[in-house]
Amino acid sequence: MKILHIITSLELGGAEKLLLDLIPAQKRQGVDVELLVLDTNGEKFLEEYEKRGIKIHKTQINNRMSLKNIFEIAKLIKIQKIDIVHAHLIHSQIWTSLARYLNKNVIYITTEHSTHNRRREKSIYKILDKFIYNSFVKVIAISEATARELIKWTGISLKKIDVIPNGVSLRAFMGKPKERKGNNLIMVSRFHQSKDHITVVRALEKLPKEYTLTFIGEGETEEAVKREVLMLNLADRVQFLGYSNSVPVLLKRADIAIQSSNFEGFGLSALEAMASGTPIVATNVEGLADIVSESGLLFKVGDVNDLVQKIKILEDSKVYSDKSKMGIKSSLVYSIEATAKKYIELYKEELK
Repeated sequence: MKILHIITSLELGGAEKLLLDLIPAQKRQGVDVELLVLDTNGEKFLEEYEKRGIKIHKTQINNRMSLKNIFEIAKLIKIQKIDIVHAHLIHSQIWTSLARYLNKNVIYITTEHSTHNRRREKSIYKILDKFIYNSFVKVIAISEATARELIKWTGISLKKIDVIPNGVSLRAFMGKPKERKGNNLIMVSRFHQSKDHITVVRALEKLPKEYTLTFIGEGETEEAVKREVLMLNLADRVQFLGYSNSVPVLLKRADIAIQSSNFEGFGLSALEAMASGTPIVATNVEGLADIVSESGLLFKVGDVNDLVQKIKILEDSKVYSDKSKMGIKSSLVYSIEATAKKYIELYKEELK
């Protein structure tokens, strides 16, 4: 069995982070797996993928928007004698759904990684998305909320969808139960419309001056967040570290992790924080709330005062210790090895 994952890019994001752990885990379980990246402009993970021994193919055009992707995908499938093609993110999904007409004797699967995106704000895209998702034999949703929203948007059959939760490499993130030592907040997340960094900055203004905040990530909304920090005179309390390969260490050093989102398919960064033993305060949105649940604290979307209140609850040493322990325990359910196994079982079932 030979698998080809196809992804739009290797920029910062949940799908890109998932494959970084998922592909090696699938290889460890005896599957021949390779990766095709349609666009390496702005990539952040390429070097890390190569370090982990993942065989990466790149397109000659290196442009996610080009129609030529259809033929490059089809050619690679034929040359590499691929059995299953597994597409991730919209451009990969579009071109793969069309490339299948040139290689019909292959199983095509895709994973849906979010409960919402910009296309769902315009009804004209509903027709396109319905065609795309119906082109795949199976659509994997990373959470029940993701599956529910996709069915609502496209109307695709419930039989076509399976739910396989994301996993995390527990060996890298697993920490010990913690006692609170300081007031260092951390948010690990790309700067994107799906995230809500501004609410975290405004919450910091209302917290005692002993509190500091570290952002890890890059993206399109970063400059707007930096302007907000300057306007609120918080520059001496906020760090922007950009992309970092030291997330496990930084999470373990922090006192509280924040995951502030407008919408979320799963919440991989929240899960990583939980595994590290750092108590998590997260937005109460579908997907993310399902992961955090009682293991952390949830606040209303965009509600600065609610976020401040939840952060202050963790000033109680017993609550802090309990949430640290609960986060570690809950994270054990989401190992990357379990996720890889579920995907492989699905592949085998579709090849019968």
